[in-house]
This record gives sequence, C-alpha cells and structure tokens, in this order.
Amino acid sequence: MQQFSAPDGAGVSYRDSGGAGPALLFVHGWQGDHSIWDPIVAQLRASFRCIAPDLRGFGASSRAASPYTLEQYSEDLRALVQFLQLQRVVVLGHSMGGKVAVRFALDAPDLVEALVLVAPVPLGPAGFSEKGVAYLRATAGNASAAREWLAKTIMAPPSAAVLDRLCDVASGACATAVAEALDSWVVTDLSDEAKAVAARALVIGFQHDAPERVRDKAAALLPNARFEEVPDCAHYAVLERPAPVAELIEAFIRAGPGNPARGDAGAERAKIQPH
Repeated sequence: MQQFSAPDGAGVSYRDSGGAGPALLFVHGWQGDHSIWDPIVAQLRASFRCIAPDLRGFGASSRAASPYTLEQYSEDLRALVQFLQLQRVVVLGHSMGGKVAVRFALDAPDLVEALVLVAPVPLGPAGFSEKGVAYLRATAGNASAAREWLAKTIMAPPSAAVLDRLCDVASGACATAVAEALDSWVVTDLSDEAKAVAARALVIGFQHDAPERVRDKAAALLPNARFEEVPDCAHYAVLERPAPVAELIEAFIRAGPGNPARGDAGAERAKIQPH
C-alpha cells in the first residue's frame, strides 16, 4: 500500500497496480476496504491501471481523521487523482462506494470519464426505518453483530471463507467512521443532482440483492446509464462471482463513448447467463 496526504493532512492509503492502460479508480463500500475489489482487479490489471484507495476511516486509512462523509470522500478522491497526475478516470463504486462515485462525478466532472456502479445503495435517501438504521449502526465495532449482518449480504448458505474475509475487513474499520459514514449515505439525497451527471454509466445489480431497487433508485436517475443484472449472486458478487462482473466492466470500458445507454433513462433490464 502507498499513502498520500489529503489537503487536510489526513493520510489516505491506496494500492496502484496494473498496466499503462486507462486508469480505473475503485471505491469500496461501507465497512469495506480496497481488497473487496481484488478479484475484479486481478482480471483487469493486465489491460488497465487499477487504483484502489481505502477511504478514510477504513482499512489502512482507519486512523485518518474525520469527517467521514460522502462529501469528504469525494474530496479525497479528487486529491488522489490530482496527486497521481491523472487526467480522467473511470470510477467504479461498490455499495456505498457507488454513491461516493456519483458525488465525485458531480464535484469533479472534468476528472470522470465514466462510472461503473456495482450494487450501489440508493442515490436518494436509503429509506430505512429507524429500527433498520439502528440495526446497522449496532454493527460498528461489534464483531458478532457485523458477522450476523454480513452473512445476509452473501449467497446462502454463506461461504465461511467469504464471510470470514468480510468480517476481517470490517474489523479493521474505525467504529466512529462506520457510524458517521452510515449517517451520511443513509440520508444524503443525490436523486435530483444525479440527473446532471454527464458521464456515461454502467449500473450492475445482482439477482439476490434487490436488483429492481438498483435499477430504479440508481440507474434510472442517471441520464446516460445502462443497467445490467447478473443472476445467481448477491451483494458481494465482486468476491463470490467476479468473472461475469469483470467481463461486463471491461466490455463497457472498451466500448467507449459510442456505446449508447439502453432503455428509458438507462433503466432497461438486461441479464447475462451464469458464468
């Protein structure tokens, strides 16, 4: 891992690997870190430069000071891209990272070539009940509660290896960051602003992870988006079934700007076969 200093002096860690091709910026989700993307990066780094940061408060950036908000994460991504002297990047976001990616595309449109949102949280408010938010907040710094929650995000019966890996990653997060980041992505409403995102986008949903919500609450709000649904997988398909996800990503990037979005506001359902 390498590290750079954000404008406020916080140390933000990142991994920079791959070839000299187009630059891809991977943004992990809530209670994740850069390693969540490892299986995808492994399939793309031969053709692309892959940059995967640990957002402040998570992973190797767990000691970075607050704030732990979508806005701060967007600022950190801008600083990282500028630090690396990159002109434009394709930004890939998983879960909460998808909402961070959209915030970044709004804040720094000149730096964003395209977006890939993988199982993103809603771009508007999450719509959870108070009980639901309390359930998620209770996982902060609580290993047993986090394990119970994470078991629900992968295919059943849960793979012990995948679940152990997710729990290990979650255990490295700062509990304060977990709680503050949750409060940020759950209530932040980007639904109207998202309509101004000019970058083309690929939005990927998974069969066992409420794909209709991903289609309606993310893809349909982005004017140049295409929606794809991958069968037989859940929220962490980036770990459980990375091959079809990586194939979709690579095909989208290689197609370039001439690849039109399909359907009304990019919300048409498309499926690929099990890999």
